[in-house]
Amino acid sequence: MFKSVGLLIVVALLLPLGAACDAHPSPAPEVSNTVQSPVGAANTGEKVVLRFANWASAEQSTRENIEKVIADFEASHPGVTIENIAIPFDQVRQQLITMAAGGNPPDVAQLSGPWSQELGPLGVLRDLHEFTTPAELADNWAGGLQAGTYEGKLYAIPFGLSPHGLWYNKKLLAQAGYSAPPQTMDELNDMMAGMRQSLPPEVYPIGVDTTKIDYALVGFWPWLLTYGARPMYNGEMNFNTPDTRQAFAWLQMIAQNGYTPLGQQIKEERELMAKGQIVMKLDGPYTVGILRSLNPALAGQAFYDTFGVTTVPLGDVDQPVTLADIHQLGISTQTEHPALAWEFVQHLVSSDISIEAYLIPLGMIPPLKSTVTQTHAAYFTDPVSQAYINQIIPSMIGGPYNPQYGAAQQYVIQGMQEVALSNADIDQTLDNITRNLKTLYGTE
Repeated sequence: MFKSVGLLIVVALLLPLGAACDAHPSPAPEVSNTVQSPVGAANTGEKVVLRFANWASAEQSTRENIEKVIADFEASHPGVTIENIAIPFDQVRQQLITMAAGGNPPDVAQLSGPWSQELGPLGVLRDLHEFTTPAELADNWAGGLQAGTYEGKLYAIPFGLSPHGLWYNKKLLAQAGYSAPPQTMDELNDMMAGMRQSLPPEVYPIGVDTTKIDYALVGFWPWLLTYGARPMYNGEMNFNTPDTRQAFAWLQMIAQNGYTPLGQQIKEERELMAKGQIVMKLDGPYTVGILRSLNPALAGQAFYDTFGVTTVPLGDVDQPVTLADIHQLGISTQTEHPALAWEFVQHLVSSDISIEAYLIPLGMIPPLKSTVTQTHAAYFTDPVSQAYINQIIPSMIGGPYNPQYGAAQQYVIQGMQEVALSNADIDQTLDNITRNLKTLYGTE
Protein backbone atom coordinates (compact mmCIF):
# COMPACT_ATOMS: atom_id res chain seq x y z
CA MET A 1 0.00 0.00 0.00
CA PHE A 2 2.77 2.45 0.85
CA LYS A 3 4.30 1.99 -2.59
CA SER A 4 1.01 2.82 -4.32
CA VAL A 5 0.58 5.87 -2.09
CA GLY A 6 4.09 6.95 -2.98
CA LEU A 7 3.30 6.75 -6.68
CA LEU A 8 0.19 8.83 -6.15
CA ILE A 9 2.23 11.48 -4.32
CA VAL A 10 4.54 11.70 -7.32
CA VAL A 11 1.56 11.98 -9.69
CA ALA A 12 -0.18 14.63 -7.62
CA LEU A 13 2.79 16.82 -6.77
CA LEU A 14 5.48 16.29 -9.38
CA LEU A 15 3.66 16.19 -12.73
CA PRO A 16 3.34 19.36 -14.88
CA LEU A 17 0.64 21.75 -13.75
CA GLY A 18 -1.94 20.71 -16.30
CA ALA A 19 -1.66 17.05 -15.38
CA ALA A 20 -1.75 17.45 -11.62
CA CYS A 21 -5.48 18.14 -11.50
CA ASP A 22 -6.21 14.78 -13.22
CA ALA A 23 -4.69 12.74 -10.38
CA HIS A 24 -7.20 10.91 -8.20
CA PRO A 25 -5.44 9.51 -5.14
CA SER A 26 -6.68 6.24 -3.70
CA PRO A 27 -7.49 6.01 0.03
CA ALA A 28 -4.68 7.03 2.34
CA PRO A 29 -2.83 4.44 4.44
CA GLU A 30 -4.77 3.32 7.46
CA VAL A 31 -3.66 4.93 10.72
CA SER A 32 -4.00 2.90 13.87
CA ASN A 33 -5.84 4.57 16.72
CA THR A 34 -3.71 2.64 19.20
CA VAL A 35 -0.89 4.83 20.46
CA GLN A 36 2.25 3.03 21.56
CA SER A 37 3.85 3.72 24.93
CA PRO A 38 6.57 6.35 24.52
CA VAL A 39 8.65 4.79 27.28
CA GLY A 40 8.65 1.26 25.93
CA ALA A 41 12.19 1.47 24.59
CA ALA A 42 13.59 2.75 27.86
CA ASN A 43 11.84 0.05 29.90
CA THR A 44 12.71 -2.93 27.69
CA GLY A 45 16.18 -1.96 26.56
CA GLU A 46 14.98 -1.84 22.95
CA LYS A 47 16.82 0.64 20.74
CA VAL A 48 14.51 3.02 18.95
CA VAL A 49 15.46 5.44 16.18
CA LEU A 50 13.27 8.41 15.31
CA ARG A 51 14.07 10.18 12.06
CA PHE A 52 13.72 13.98 12.12
CA ALA A 53 13.86 15.87 8.82
CA ASN A 54 14.48 19.59 9.19
CA TRP A 55 16.24 22.57 7.69
CA ALA A 56 17.45 23.93 11.04
CA SER A 57 20.33 21.42 11.01
CA ALA A 58 21.26 22.40 7.46
CA GLU A 59 21.84 26.07 8.31
CA GLN A 60 25.03 27.09 10.05
CA SER A 61 23.27 29.71 12.18
CA THR A 62 20.87 27.19 13.76
CA ARG A 63 22.60 23.81 13.49
CA GLU A 64 24.25 23.88 16.91
CA ASN A 65 21.06 25.17 18.55
CA ILE A 66 18.77 22.41 17.25
CA GLU A 67 21.39 19.77 18.01
CA LYS A 68 21.28 20.85 21.67
CA VAL A 69 17.52 20.33 21.70
CA ILE A 70 17.87 16.89 20.15
CA ALA A 71 20.63 15.85 22.56
CA ASP A 72 18.50 16.89 25.52
CA PHE A 73 15.63 14.68 24.34
CA GLU A 74 17.95 11.72 23.84
CA ALA A 75 19.41 12.21 27.33
CA SER A 76 15.97 12.02 28.90
CA HIS A 77 14.94 9.01 26.78
CA PRO A 78 17.51 6.19 27.19
CA GLY A 79 17.52 3.86 24.21
CA VAL A 80 16.12 6.51 21.86
CA THR A 81 18.23 8.01 19.09
CA ILE A 82 17.14 10.90 16.91
CA GLU A 83 18.46 10.49 13.37
CA ASN A 84 18.90 14.11 12.38
CA ILE A 85 18.20 14.55 8.65
CA ALA A 86 19.48 17.96 7.56
CA ILE A 87 17.89 19.28 4.36
CA PRO A 88 18.32 22.80 2.94
CA PHE A 89 15.08 24.77 3.22
CA ASP A 90 14.49 25.04 -0.52
CA GLN A 91 14.77 21.24 -0.86
CA VAL A 92 12.66 20.11 2.11
CA ARG A 93 9.32 19.84 0.33
CA GLN A 94 10.82 17.88 -2.57
CA GLN A 95 12.77 15.57 -0.26
CA LEU A 96 9.71 14.83 1.88
CA ILE A 97 7.79 13.91 -1.26
CA THR A 98 10.62 11.66 -2.45
CA MET A 99 11.06 9.91 0.91
CA ALA A 100 7.32 9.34 1.32
CA ALA A 101 7.08 7.98 -2.22
CA GLY A 102 9.91 5.57 -1.43
CA GLY A 103 8.20 4.34 1.73
CA ASN A 104 10.93 5.73 3.98
CA PRO A 105 9.68 9.07 5.30
CA PRO A 106 10.96 10.71 8.48
CA ASP A 107 8.96 10.10 11.64
CA VAL A 108 8.84 13.85 12.35
CA ALA A 109 9.29 16.68 9.87
CA GLN A 110 9.75 20.43 10.11
CA LEU A 111 7.24 22.05 7.75
CA SER A 112 6.42 25.45 6.32
CA GLY A 113 3.66 27.16 4.38
CA PRO A 114 1.33 24.88 2.43
CA TRP A 115 3.35 21.69 2.82
CA SER A 116 1.12 20.13 5.47
CA GLN A 117 -2.00 20.68 3.35
CA GLU A 118 -0.25 19.20 0.33
CA LEU A 119 1.13 16.11 2.05
CA GLY A 120 -1.57 15.46 4.64
CA PRO A 121 -4.49 14.74 2.30
CA LEU A 122 -2.28 12.34 0.33
CA GLY A 123 -1.77 10.13 3.36
CA VAL A 124 1.73 11.24 4.28
CA LEU A 125 0.95 13.01 7.60
CA ARG A 126 -1.12 11.89 10.59
CA ASP A 127 -4.08 13.80 11.93
CA LEU A 128 -2.62 15.18 15.16
CA HIS A 129 -6.03 15.35 16.80
CA GLU A 130 -5.11 11.77 17.71
CA PHE A 131 -2.71 13.16 20.31
CA THR A 132 -3.86 16.63 21.29
CA THR A 133 -6.14 17.60 24.17
CA PRO A 134 -8.62 20.50 24.22
CA ALA A 135 -6.39 22.30 26.72
CA GLU A 136 -3.35 21.97 24.45
CA LEU A 137 -5.29 23.27 21.46
CA ALA A 138 -6.61 26.21 23.49
CA ASP A 139 -3.02 27.14 24.37
CA ASN A 140 -2.36 27.80 20.67
CA TRP A 141 -3.47 30.83 18.69
CA ALA A 142 -6.31 29.98 16.33
CA GLY A 143 -4.44 31.19 13.25
CA GLY A 144 -1.50 28.92 14.03
CA LEU A 145 -3.76 25.87 14.10
CA GLN A 146 -5.56 26.98 10.94
CA ALA A 147 -2.23 26.97 9.13
CA GLY A 148 -1.89 23.21 9.67
CA THR A 149 -5.54 22.20 9.20
CA TYR A 150 -7.17 20.88 6.05
CA GLU A 151 -10.78 19.67 5.89
CA GLY A 152 -10.94 19.34 9.65
CA LYS A 153 -7.73 17.36 10.07
CA LEU A 154 -4.76 18.81 11.93
CA TYR A 155 -1.72 17.73 9.90
CA ALA A 156 0.79 20.04 11.58
CA ILE A 157 1.10 22.06 14.77
CA PRO A 158 2.97 25.35 15.16
CA PHE A 159 6.67 25.16 16.03
CA GLY A 160 7.56 28.85 15.85
CA LEU A 161 5.43 31.87 14.97
CA SER A 162 6.61 34.43 12.44
CA PRO A 163 3.63 36.22 10.87
CA HIS A 164 4.38 39.42 9.05
CA GLY A 165 3.84 42.78 10.67
CA LEU A 166 4.57 46.22 9.24
CA TRP A 167 8.13 47.17 10.18
CA TYR A 168 9.03 50.83 9.99
CA ASN A 169 12.08 53.03 10.46
CA LYS A 170 11.19 55.62 13.12
CA LYS A 171 13.98 57.99 12.13
CA LEU A 172 13.04 58.01 8.45
CA LEU A 173 9.38 58.52 9.35
CA ALA A 174 10.36 61.54 11.44
CA GLN A 175 12.61 62.84 8.68
CA ALA A 176 9.62 62.69 6.33
CA GLY A 177 7.47 64.53 8.87
CA TYR A 178 5.49 61.65 10.39
CA SER A 179 5.30 60.75 14.08
CA ALA A 180 3.65 57.31 13.80
CA PRO A 181 3.22 54.48 11.29
CA PRO A 182 0.08 54.27 9.15
CA GLN A 183 -3.00 52.63 10.62
CA THR A 184 -5.01 52.42 7.39
CA MET A 185 -4.20 51.85 3.73
CA ASP A 186 -5.33 55.39 2.92
CA GLU A 187 -2.81 56.73 5.45
CA LEU A 188 -0.12 54.43 4.04
CA ASN A 189 -0.72 55.67 0.50
CA ASP A 190 -0.64 59.32 1.56
CA MET A 191 2.54 58.76 3.56
CA MET A 192 4.29 56.98 0.69
CA ALA A 193 3.50 59.90 -1.62
CA GLY A 194 4.90 62.33 0.93
CA MET A 195 8.02 60.24 1.50
CA ARG A 196 8.74 60.04 -2.20
CA GLN A 197 8.83 63.84 -2.26
CA SER A 198 10.67 64.52 1.00
CA LEU A 199 13.21 61.68 1.30
CA PRO A 200 16.31 61.14 -0.87
CA PRO A 201 15.63 59.25 -4.13
CA GLU A 202 17.62 56.22 -2.97
CA VAL A 203 15.23 55.77 -0.02
CA TYR A 204 12.08 53.79 -0.87
CA PRO A 205 8.87 54.27 1.12
CA ILE A 206 8.09 50.54 1.14
CA GLY A 207 9.55 47.18 0.20
CA VAL A 208 7.34 44.65 -1.60
CA ASP A 209 8.88 41.61 -3.28
CA THR A 210 8.02 41.62 -7.00
CA THR A 211 10.19 38.66 -8.02
CA LYS A 212 9.07 35.20 -9.12
CA ILE A 213 10.03 33.36 -5.92
CA ASP A 214 7.31 31.64 -3.89
CA TYR A 215 7.94 33.93 -0.94
CA ALA A 216 6.82 36.92 -2.99
CA LEU A 217 3.25 35.64 -2.69
CA VAL A 218 3.71 34.92 1.03
CA GLY A 219 4.58 38.60 1.40
CA PHE A 220 1.64 39.74 -0.75
CA TRP A 221 -1.09 37.74 0.99
CA PRO A 222 -1.40 40.23 3.91
CA TRP A 223 -2.04 43.04 1.41
CA LEU A 224 -4.73 40.93 -0.29
CA LEU A 225 -6.27 40.06 3.06
CA THR A 226 -6.40 43.63 4.34
CA TYR A 227 -8.34 44.67 1.25
CA GLY A 228 -10.87 41.98 2.13
CA ALA A 229 -9.78 39.69 -0.70
CA ARG A 230 -10.07 35.94 -0.05
CA PRO A 231 -9.31 34.28 -3.41
CA MET A 232 -8.76 30.51 -3.15
CA TYR A 233 -10.36 30.37 0.29
CA ASN A 234 -13.22 27.87 0.59
CA GLY A 235 -12.65 26.70 -2.96
CA GLU A 236 -13.35 30.13 -4.47
CA MET A 237 -11.11 30.41 -7.54
CA ASN A 238 -12.34 33.78 -8.85
CA PHE A 239 -9.52 36.36 -8.71
CA ASN A 240 -11.34 39.07 -10.62
CA THR A 241 -13.37 40.45 -7.72
CA PRO A 242 -13.43 44.11 -6.60
CA ASP A 243 -11.36 43.49 -3.47
CA THR A 244 -8.71 41.38 -5.21
CA ARG A 245 -8.56 43.90 -8.03
CA GLN A 246 -8.00 46.68 -5.49
CA ALA A 247 -5.00 44.84 -4.02
CA PHE A 248 -3.44 44.26 -7.47
CA ALA A 249 -4.11 47.89 -8.41
CA TRP A 250 -2.26 48.91 -5.25
CA LEU A 251 0.68 46.71 -6.24
CA GLN A 252 0.77 48.30 -9.68
CA MET A 253 0.56 51.78 -8.18
CA ILE A 254 3.53 51.38 -5.84
CA ALA A 255 5.58 49.93 -8.70
CA GLN A 256 4.70 52.71 -11.16
CA ASN A 257 5.33 55.47 -8.61
CA GLY A 258 8.71 54.14 -7.58
CA TYR A 259 7.60 53.52 -4.01
CA THR A 260 9.23 50.06 -3.90
CA PRO A 261 12.50 48.78 -5.40
CA LEU A 262 11.55 46.50 -8.28
CA GLY A 263 12.99 43.03 -8.77
CA GLN A 264 14.35 42.80 -5.22
CA GLN A 265 13.83 39.64 -3.18
CA ILE A 266 13.11 39.81 0.53
CA LYS A 267 16.79 39.19 1.37
CA GLU A 268 17.84 42.21 -0.68
CA GLU A 269 15.04 44.34 0.77
CA ARG A 270 16.29 43.52 4.26
CA GLU A 271 19.76 44.66 3.28
CA LEU A 272 18.32 47.96 2.06
CA MET A 273 16.30 48.38 5.24
CA ALA A 274 19.38 47.76 7.39
CA LYS A 275 21.11 50.59 5.48
CA GLY A 276 18.22 53.01 5.92
CA GLN A 277 17.03 52.78 2.31
CA ILE A 278 13.56 51.30 2.92
CA VAL A 279 11.18 52.95 5.36
CA MET A 280 8.54 50.20 5.74
CA LYS A 281 8.09 46.55 4.86
CA LEU A 282 6.24 43.45 5.99
CA ASP A 283 8.40 40.87 7.76
CA GLY A 284 8.55 38.50 10.73
CA PRO A 285 9.85 38.87 14.31
CA TYR A 286 13.26 37.50 13.32
CA THR A 287 13.82 40.85 11.59
CA VAL A 288 15.50 42.05 14.79
CA GLY A 289 18.35 39.57 14.48
CA ILE A 290 18.61 39.89 10.71
CA LEU A 291 18.94 43.67 10.67
CA ARG A 292 21.40 43.60 13.57
CA SER A 293 23.55 41.07 11.70
CA LEU A 294 23.52 43.32 8.65
CA ASN A 295 24.22 46.52 10.61
CA PRO A 296 26.19 46.16 13.88
CA ALA A 297 25.25 49.74 14.78
CA LEU A 298 21.75 48.40 15.59
CA ALA A 299 22.94 46.41 18.61
CA GLY A 300 21.10 46.75 21.92
CA GLN A 301 18.70 49.64 22.46
CA ALA A 302 19.78 51.26 19.20
CA PHE A 303 17.58 48.84 17.31
CA TYR A 304 14.44 49.79 19.24
CA ASP A 305 15.32 53.47 18.90
CA THR A 306 15.40 52.98 15.12
CA PHE A 307 12.73 50.40 14.29
CA GLY A 308 9.23 49.52 15.35
CA VAL A 309 6.59 47.08 14.15
CA THR A 310 2.81 47.17 14.04
CA THR A 311 -0.12 45.41 12.41
CA VAL A 312 -0.87 45.50 8.69
CA PRO A 313 -2.74 48.75 7.91
CA LEU A 314 -6.52 48.42 7.69
CA GLY A 315 -7.98 48.32 4.21
CA ASP A 316 -11.54 47.13 3.69
CA VAL A 317 -11.60 45.07 6.90
CA ASP A 318 -12.71 45.92 10.43
CA GLN A 319 -9.75 44.30 12.21
CA PRO A 320 -6.06 43.92 11.30
CA VAL A 321 -5.23 40.70 9.49
CA THR A 322 -2.08 38.94 8.33
CA LEU A 323 -1.02 35.54 7.04
CA ALA A 324 0.06 32.83 9.49
CA ASP A 325 3.52 32.38 8.02
CA ILE A 326 4.93 29.94 10.59
CA HIS A 327 7.21 26.94 11.15
CA GLN A 328 5.38 23.68 11.85
CA LEU A 329 5.89 20.05 12.84
CA GLY A 330 4.17 16.97 11.43
CA ILE A 331 4.28 13.23 12.09
CA SER A 332 4.37 10.57 9.38
CA THR A 333 1.52 8.07 8.98
CA GLN A 334 4.20 5.42 8.55
CA THR A 335 6.01 5.95 11.85
CA GLU A 336 6.25 2.82 14.01
CA HIS A 337 6.45 4.93 17.17
CA PRO A 338 3.65 7.53 16.99
CA ALA A 339 3.49 8.32 20.72
CA LEU A 340 7.24 8.74 20.98
CA ALA A 341 7.18 10.94 17.87
CA TRP A 342 4.48 13.08 19.52
CA GLU A 343 6.55 13.32 22.70
CA PHE A 344 9.49 14.55 20.60
CA VAL A 345 7.21 17.10 18.92
CA GLN A 346 6.10 18.37 22.33
CA HIS A 347 9.76 18.61 23.36
CA LEU A 348 10.51 20.75 20.31
CA VAL A 349 7.49 22.98 20.93
CA SER A 350 7.58 23.57 24.67
CA SER A 351 10.73 22.35 26.42
CA ASP A 352 12.88 24.95 28.16
CA ILE A 353 15.91 24.09 26.05
CA SER A 354 14.02 24.38 22.75
CA ILE A 355 12.56 27.75 23.74
CA GLU A 356 15.78 29.16 25.17
CA ALA A 357 18.40 27.57 22.90
CA TYR A 358 16.53 27.47 19.58
CA LEU A 359 13.34 29.53 19.22
CA ILE A 360 14.43 32.69 21.04
CA PRO A 361 17.90 32.91 19.39
CA LEU A 362 16.20 32.30 16.01
CA GLY A 363 13.90 35.26 16.62
CA MET A 364 10.71 33.22 16.52
CA ILE A 365 7.82 33.61 18.93
CA PRO A 366 7.10 30.27 20.68
CA PRO A 367 3.72 28.88 19.66
CA LEU A 368 2.05 28.46 23.06
CA LYS A 369 0.33 31.34 24.81
CA SER A 370 1.42 30.02 28.21
CA THR A 371 5.07 30.18 27.17
CA VAL A 372 5.08 33.86 26.25
CA THR A 373 2.69 35.08 28.95
CA GLN A 374 3.66 32.85 31.88
CA THR A 375 6.58 30.40 31.97
CA HIS A 376 8.99 32.44 29.83
CA ALA A 377 7.34 35.85 29.89
CA ALA A 378 10.56 37.51 31.07
CA TYR A 379 12.13 36.82 27.67
CA PHE A 380 9.44 38.75 25.80
CA THR A 381 9.24 42.16 27.45
CA ASP A 382 10.85 44.11 24.58
CA PRO A 383 8.57 46.27 22.40
CA VAL A 384 8.86 44.04 19.32
CA SER A 385 7.86 40.86 21.18
CA GLN A 386 5.00 42.69 22.87
CA ALA A 387 3.72 44.00 19.54
CA TYR A 388 3.74 40.48 18.12
CA ILE A 389 2.17 38.79 21.13
CA ASN A 390 -0.57 41.36 21.73
CA GLN A 391 -1.34 42.63 18.22
CA ILE A 392 0.16 40.82 15.25
CA ILE A 393 -0.09 37.14 16.20
CA PRO A 394 -3.77 37.43 17.23
CA SER A 395 -4.47 38.92 13.78
CA MET A 396 -3.05 36.02 11.77
CA ILE A 397 -5.17 33.55 9.80
CA GLY A 398 -4.25 30.41 7.89
CA GLY A 399 -3.61 30.51 4.17
CA PRO A 400 -5.88 29.06 1.45
CA TYR A 401 -3.72 25.95 1.23
CA ASN A 402 -4.65 22.64 -0.40
CA PRO A 403 -2.92 19.80 -2.27
CA GLN A 404 -2.69 21.82 -5.51
CA TYR A 405 -1.53 25.10 -3.95
CA GLY A 406 2.10 24.61 -4.98
CA ALA A 407 1.07 24.65 -8.64
CA ALA A 408 -1.65 27.28 -8.20
CA GLN A 409 0.63 29.86 -6.62
CA GLN A 410 2.78 30.01 -9.74
CA TYR A 411 -0.12 31.47 -11.73
CA VAL A 412 -0.68 34.11 -9.04
CA ILE A 413 2.99 35.05 -8.85
CA GLN A 414 3.12 35.34 -12.64
CA GLY A 415 0.15 37.70 -12.51
CA MET A 416 1.81 39.78 -9.78
CA GLN A 417 4.89 40.19 -11.94
CA GLU A 418 2.89 41.14 -15.01
CA VAL A 419 1.00 43.82 -13.11
CA ALA A 420 4.00 45.23 -11.23
CA LEU A 421 6.77 44.97 -13.81
CA SER A 422 5.00 45.07 -17.18
CA ASN A 423 2.08 47.38 -16.33
CA ALA A 424 -0.28 44.70 -17.63
CA ASP A 425 -4.03 45.23 -17.73
CA ILE A 426 -5.26 44.23 -14.28
CA ASP A 427 -8.64 42.81 -15.30
CA GLN A 428 -7.13 40.69 -18.06
CA THR A 429 -4.42 39.45 -15.70
CA LEU A 430 -6.92 38.48 -13.01
CA ASP A 431 -9.13 36.77 -15.61
CA ASN A 432 -6.10 34.75 -16.76
CA ILE A 433 -5.30 33.72 -13.19
CA THR A 434 -8.92 32.69 -12.63
CA ARG A 435 -9.06 30.66 -15.85
CA ASN A 436 -5.79 28.86 -15.08
CA LEU A 437 -6.86 28.04 -11.52
CA LYS A 438 -10.23 26.72 -12.59
CA THR A 439 -8.49 24.49 -15.11
CA LEU A 440 -6.01 23.30 -12.51
CA TYR A 441 -8.71 22.50 -9.96
CA GLY A 442 -11.17 21.16 -12.52
CA THR A 443 -13.91 23.60 -11.52
CA GLU A 444 -14.80 25.03 -14.92
